[in-house]
Amino acid sequence: MINRLTLHVDRQPDEEPYGDFHVVSGPFGALSITAETARAIAQALDRRRPPRWLAFRDRAGSHIRIRTRDVRAICESTAEQRAYDRRMARARDREERAERPSWDDD
Repeated sequence: MINRLTLHVDRQPDEEPYGDFHVVSGPFGALSITAETARAIAQALDRRRPPRWLAFRDRAGSHIRIRTRDVRAICESTAEQRAYDRRMARARDREERAERPSWDDD
């Protein structure tokens, strides 16, 4: 169940588009994974008898092994969703600044 990534040796990491991906999270933190890996993890979790361990590669190519019971969430993260989240955060900040008394400005 290991996802093999094709690494582009001739490209610098900052030249690669951030792009769309999925995130698997738990007490181990949050890991960026491909949609294919997210599907494989979800299928493993849906089994009648899930495996004790999940082994896969993250988007950077690191080999990851985590306990199945430690997976708390698998989420999609698209560029559009992240842009929306940033717009919402800016709107919330503007709203909160507008509600503060003038003497409370930073």
